[in-house]
Amino acid sequence: MRRMLTVALGTIAAVLLLVVVLFGRAHSDAIKQPAQLTLPAPASRTPAAAFTATTITGNKVGLSSYRGKPLVINFFAAWCDPCRREAAAFVQLDHRFAGRVNLLSVAVRTPQLSSVRGFVHDHDMSWPVVWDEHGHLIDPYHVLGQPITYIIDAQGRVVYRIIGQTTEQRVGGVLDRLLA
Repeated sequence: MRRMLTVALGTIAAVLLLVVVLFGRAHSDAIKQPAQLTLPAPASRTPAAAFTATTITGNKVGLSSYRGKPLVINFFAAWCDPCRREAAAFVQLDHRFAGRVNLLSVAVRTPQLSSVRGFVHDHDMSWPVVWDEHGHLIDPYHVLGQPITYIIDAQGRVVYRIIGQTTEQRVGGVLDRLLA
């Protein structure tokens, strides 16, 4: 019985490893080649989930307050290594698209506000950051894991969703096409 359990667990682990490797290889070019991206036509874009929230500095924000400019929403967790690795990309995007695009970061699955504040400080994040302490935005934005990034057009419709770690080039490529 114990041997069967060991064999079964070993087989499951091997299959999961194979899936992760194959998935990574199959999707690695998507990160490197934003130029081949085709955005959905405006008429086929779905409305982003409306929300209101309070930033860690006490300001109220909502989807409607960002109308008129594209919005990039990045869902992250302070303890998440891929989130840490991609944080510099959002600082670059903030500088590259200053005044033309809004950024909003949402901390999810992070139990302490001090951890969120530390993450924001460590990564020089100067745009609004929401601490979604109770997970109110997780279901409407389908945040199964983090990081997840949404790019929303000036009319509040979802243009693109990136599951997992992203780059400045990938998000910037989508924004360049959206602003063209």
